[in-house]
Amino acid sequence: MEIIDRLSAGDPEKKKYYIRLFLDTLEPELENLRGAHIGAPQEPIRAILHKLKSQVQTIGAADAHAMMSAHEQTIKGGGTISQSELDITCDLLSTLIQNLQDLLK
Repeated sequence: MEIIDRLSAGDPEKKKYYIRLFLDTLEPELENLRGAHIGAPQEPIRAILHKLKSQVQTIGAADAHAMMSAHEQTIKGGGTISQSELDITCDLLSTLIQNLQDLLK
């Protein structure tokens, strides 16, 4: 959240604006990730992870960033991620999104 705090310069309305911008990206990409099928080609999953990884890094979610980075590297290396790994990642993102939504209240 440090970056959002710096961008908003202490203005609560600007902070909400930037949080909404992140949510506008995170929410649909999370749904895309949830809809991904592990048995399908992994490249679309890697592309979603790459996009989300950048977003979560920007808002300071180091644990989510590290997890997505590891998954992305696995896929780049020709491996696959398991359904349980994908589910854990989705749950972590859901929690992050909920925390951001709570800041808008």
